[in-house]
Amino acid sequence: MTGPAIHIVGVAAGIVWDVVESIQRAGRDVICVDNVSGADPDLPNLVDESSVSDRSAEFVVGIGSVDARHATVGAVHGAGWSSPISLVDATSTVAQSATLSHGAYVNAAVVIGGKASVGCFGVVNRAASIGHHSTVGDFAHVGPGATIAGQVAIGAGAFIGAGATVLPGITIGDGAVVGAGAVVTKDVAPFTIVVGSPAREIRQTEKWETTCPYCATN
Repeated sequence: MTGPAIHIVGVAAGIVWDVVESIQRAGRDVICVDNVSGADPDLPNLVDESSVSDRSAEFVVGIGSVDARHATVGAVHGAGWSSPISLVDATSTVAQSATLSHGAYVNAAVVIGGKASVGCFGVVNRAASIGHHSTVGDFAHVGPGATIAGQVAIGAGAFIGAGATVLPGITIGDGAVVGAGAVVTKDVAPFTIVVGSPAREIRQTEKWETTCPYCATN
């Protein structure tokens, strides 16, 4: 292994095992930090957060869902963790011109095109595809196998379900939810749920604050 260990904070969700694998494929050691209890005891180097004295160490978040991830980031920021990093699985292809903000996680077998970007603590789950010049906002989650075409804008805190397709040039508003397998052919308003092919609105979601606490305090 090379370099200091990467800490995973927030390890109570199953996706943490994907994060563990991504870190190990990067040739780094892993320390799993249980900050809320309920962690799988089989996780490598599992410790309680109270035992971690150096909270300036590099860390990623092991929670995948939008709401839980946002809450976890707020908690770890408040607890003094200061060095979030982006993590890209070694099996993924990310264009050299793409940008990843702190805390972003790109899972296995993802393809991210030229000039695309993933915002703070955004997640692109396994085998998803992000087209050229597309943006994935802070805390947004792109589900497994989803296809995001070129020049798509996905707002902060939005959720794109597994296997969904978003056509070129579409805007998905902040906090919007696109159901699994949906085909999005027109813009989706903020905090709106859409499903089906073509995707249609079914209801509104509760609005919430999507600001990254690390950016807000810089």
